[in-house]
Amino acid sequence: MKMLIPLVILFVISASFPGPLERLVEFALENNPRLKSFENRRESFKYRADFSRSLPNPMLTFSLNNVETERLFPRKENPMSGFVVFLSQKYPLPAKRNRSSEIFLAKAQEVDFSREKFKKELVKNIKNLYWEYSYSFEIERILQDIEKEINSLIDITEEKYRYGKALLSDLILLKVELLKVKERLSEAEKLRETVKSKIYALAGGKPPFEPVELKAVNFLESFDPEINISVKLFKQKVETAKREVERAKVEHYPDLTLSAGYMARPEIPDLLTFRLGLTLPVWYSSREKKLVLEKTELYRARLLELEDIKLSVEGDFRALESEYRINTEILKTIEEEIEEKKKEISALLIAYEYDRTDIREILRAYRILWSLEFDRAKVIKTLNQIVAKAEALQ
Repeated sequence: MKMLIPLVILFVISASFPGPLERLVEFALENNPRLKSFENRRESFKYRADFSRSLPNPMLTFSLNNVETERLFPRKENPMSGFVVFLSQKYPLPAKRNRSSEIFLAKAQEVDFSREKFKKELVKNIKNLYWEYSYSFEIERILQDIEKEINSLIDITEEKYRYGKALLSDLILLKVELLKVKERLSEAEKLRETVKSKIYALAGGKPPFEPVELKAVNFLESFDPEINISVKLFKQKVETAKREVERAKVEHYPDLTLSAGYMARPEIPDLLTFRLGLTLPVWYSSREKKLVLEKTELYRARLLELEDIKLSVEGDFRALESEYRINTEILKTIEEEIEEKKKEISALLIAYEYDRTDIREILRAYRILWSLEFDRAKVIKTLNQIVAKAEALQ
């Protein structure tokens, strides 16, 4: 019991601190410049919504009324002439302005969902690259083990060569194989540096991170298309289209124009003028009604597109689920073959000590084993990348 308590404490402490992949994702979410830009786009739509609710600027008009052709200025002998200043204010009804504002508020909501979608894509790409990064270290580890195994074979073969029980060509064959391993080690290092550069580009900086042991991650237990971010985004697009229909329905409402004028006349009393104007929907059936029909058809199209996206997302998830299952079966088969090949190599090494086989047979078996180990690492990497893609669909 006394030994159990420290283990429990250690587990709780380790669980409370994020791993290297989680820390890398957190850094990217805080520093990716494009992710930050969505806030600016969202605010721009909010400002546009405020603008849409406001009245247009008033118009100030200056004119000379009823002046004579011989004299271009007002005079008392012509009481109809004068200097006139008009102040006019166009007044769209609140129903129009408020519904226009609602469209841009809906578009601001679209930006929120677009940001979440980009965020999930960013996390998916970071995870895919991270598993590629860890894969390069796993390849390097396998190659280092291969290097040790070849050096061990070289030591055994040199000993046999001294006693005339092995050929010089056997030693040359092993050393050529060793050179190939060193070349692949260099390729693994280049791959790692390339992947690291891509991670830095996505993360918006150069966070420190280290690889983890390459182990298969479990697939998602369940999936609901309704929680998919693409579905949520398109639902909001449907809502925006609905707002546009509502706005089109009030397009024929009259716009009012309020005007006040002041006429200054020389040596006779000045005059005041007040006007009220409004637009008449005389062309409603051939004009504004067409706008409503247009927006309604777009709204219906959005609804159909939404259903298509739900089906597409469900299909993508099921395809990933099937791909994960197939690769899991492949991994199981590879691991069984690796165990069988290791037993075969152990038997061949014993036979080699007693001159019952040659180095080429052993090297042939080793090559199959090494190929299987490379395949295992690649399949595990693929499984983890499949999980990353499935998580992005949530």
